[in-house]
Amino acid sequence: MTHVVAIVPAFDRADTVGATVTALRTVPDVLDVIVVDDGSRDRTASAAAAAGARVVELARNRGKAAAVVAGVAASGAPDVYLLIDADLGGSAALAGGLLQPVAQGEADMTIAVFDAAEGSRGFGLVKGFAARVLRSETGLELVEPLSGQRAVRGPLLRSLQLAPGFGLEIGLTLDAADRGARISEVEIGFSHRQTGRDLSGVAHRARIGRHVYLAVVARTGWPKAVSCLAASLLSRVISAVRSVPGRDRGQRLRRAARQSWRRARQLRRLRSLAGLRSWRPLRRLRIPPGRRVRRSMSDS
Repeated sequence: MTHVVAIVPAFDRADTVGATVTALRTVPDVLDVIVVDDGSRDRTASAAAAAGARVVELARNRGKAAAVVAGVAASGAPDVYLLIDADLGGSAALAGGLLQPVAQGEADMTIAVFDAAEGSRGFGLVKGFAARVLRSETGLELVEPLSGQRAVRGPLLRSLQLAPGFGLEIGLTLDAADRGARISEVEIGFSHRQTGRDLSGVAHRARIGRHVYLAVVARTGWPKAVSCLAASLLSRVISAVRSVPGRDRGQRLRRAARQSWRRARQLRRLRSLAGLRSWRPLRRLRIPPGRRVRRSMSDS
């Protein structure tokens, strides 16, 4: 029998943590569920305890990685750790699918891939950056490089120094791959509370992005991190352009060419810095539809 401990980092998740704990207790081989209350301002700790979890409370909010470290310290020495987010609710009962490859010795770490309907509602930049870094550094082609739902062999997790905050997942994958660990993804029908595209959602993703970037810099150096970030940005721009219908795309490109030519003509007419007028952004320059740009004789 494999000794499995589930660690659930939680911050202000009183609404979902109870259902998550109840579901985890039905997973075979999970002998202990540890909820680490990361300085919550609500009743997260009491809700977890009422559902049957062992609760570790942190005095203040220290971030996801610190919560996992506290859970590992309180766990003893299990064969496998199951890392689960507190917002999975009843779908956490499906976590056995993550455990099987690790328990059977087929993998050292498994990562959950959500159903397409449960995919991220974000812009994809941070995920694309993380996937590009992992492909470049480890050769891994991961669909969900930042998924927090994982099963990890106990000795492996205890041997690693985890990246702070939301850099936990990318740092864990890079460090495990560096140790030669076998890493695989498993499709699981988890469901969770998704962050929207409102102001708070964008701020949350920006915080995640910063933590992920810093974790990558600490492990690969800033030149690699910057090059992967630039490539990810370019990829997003190209994808956005390709999403525009072909006819509209051509019109946009022709408009941009006309506006660029107009700017070039302004530059050619300058005789001194005194003649340099303030430039408006390119997208604010307007050429009436149908008007053709002709070169005057003075420009020849």
